[in-house]
Amino acid sequence: REVERCLNCDIETVFSAPRCIECDACVDVCPVQCLTIARDGDELEVRTRLSAPALNLDQALYASAPLPQTSRIMFKDEDVCVHCGLCAERCPTAAWDMQKFDLFIPYAGERACSNSGCVPA
Repeated sequence: REVERCLNCDIETVFSAPRCIECDACVDVCPVQCLTIARDGDELEVRTRLSAPALNLDQALYASAPLPQTSRIMFKDEDVCVHCGLCAERCPTAAWDMQKFDLFIPYAGERACSNSGCVPA
């Protein structure tokens, strides 16, 4: 399922709350509405207030540190994000960054492979 929806599965979005000016550019440009800036609260209640309500309770919901302007929180639903990078591209302060990481996919009795290569099992 991950491969079907990810544009860049070996790239993750990294958010820096101190850099955020709450301009909402990232929220506006997101094609799948996985970003929301909102006041904090109980996780189940917060999930109902997101741009695209986070219905998959098995997927952790990203919550930033309080933002400097209003102490609201940047929430991101990883279950919805397609890793397109538009949030990082649009952010005027580089609060969003796209960073590569190793994605290991182990299989029983086979070599474990990542974007860096394979290792024997």
